[in-house]
Amino acid sequence: MINSLTLQAFKSFFYRELDLENLTILTGLNSSGKSSIIQSLLILEKAFKNEKSLLLNGHGTESDLKNKNSKDDIELKIEIDSEEYSIQFPDSTKTFEPGLFPKLWYISANRFGPQLSIPISNDEELKNMIGRNGENVLQCIRYYDSVNPTPLNESIKHPDATSFTILENVRTWLKVISPNVSFNYEVLDISDTSYATYDGHRATNVGFGLSYILPVITTLLVSTLEKNNLVIIENPEAHLHPKGQTELAKLICMCAKLGTQVIVETHSDHIFTGVRLFTKENDFSDNTLIHWLELNENRNTEVTTIFIDKDGRVNDWPKGFFDQFELNHSKLI
Repeated sequence: MINSLTLQAFKSFFYRELDLENLTILTGLNSSGKSSIIQSLLILEKAFKNEKSLLLNGHGTESDLKNKNSKDDIELKIEIDSEEYSIQFPDSTKTFEPGLFPKLWYISANRFGPQLSIPISNDEELKNMIGRNGENVLQCIRYYDSVNPTPLNESIKHPDATSFTILENVRTWLKVISPNVSFNYEVLDISDTSYATYDGHRATNVGFGLSYILPVITTLLVSTLEKNNLVIIENPEAHLHPKGQTELAKLICMCAKLGTQVIVETHSDHIFTGVRLFTKENDFSDNTLIHWLELNENRNTEVTTIFIDKDGRVNDWPKGFFDQFELNHSKLI
């Protein structure tokens, strides 16, 4: 597990050490540094894979990533199982032993909405993985459901699921989002594509929520089948109603409690409240951290770390931290 992450001279981070837990929630105002934390982990994954270039597609060169207030070089440091590793960026000379960095699953905020088809991969190493936009999700379901059937742990099985299979539990969790919906899929190897249906309808004729949440649910479930997995999800709440968001928070916590390390970037008070409820009901307080991010007057990120106690209460409540409902409601009284 990744125990901590240190960012120096990276984007809006002048210098910051961040602890990470089984479940770490990143929240805060827009453009406060949440995505930068995720990007640093994606860069570190490339470094640990000994890739020649550590730059991320679409994010520019080193100068685009350098903190304008710092004279230091960009340095990313990580602690994995009490061992520290660091890279100066961009650094393509340092090499790492295979298997040190967790297997990373990243579902971005740009994931596919309703589409007629979803691409699949022919790469043998990627056939059981899900892409950041949700590509390959249906082939991944097929892989673990029929090609290499692997039952879920009893603690992660949905109470209403009739079996421990990936497909049955994906279907059952989707019904939490949209009661009684019938999910099916088809993988067309000959054309390197796949498609999903909901109640027999193509995805484009069904609401956005089901398509957006499918790769999130599948990734969370599949990540529990092996050890040393890291799941990063941006805005899991997208297009979900409050009940669905609360139930999704429960699934996130269940996976983290089972051993998958999960990092969630969210603006949802329902996700946050769902985590608090799970913590109160399942003695999960020691395994959860919340980092509230905001920019100071120099446009550097400041971080307030918030802890949830065993009763689901928080130790601190910074201004702006999931309090907009109360602020709006007070004006109506």
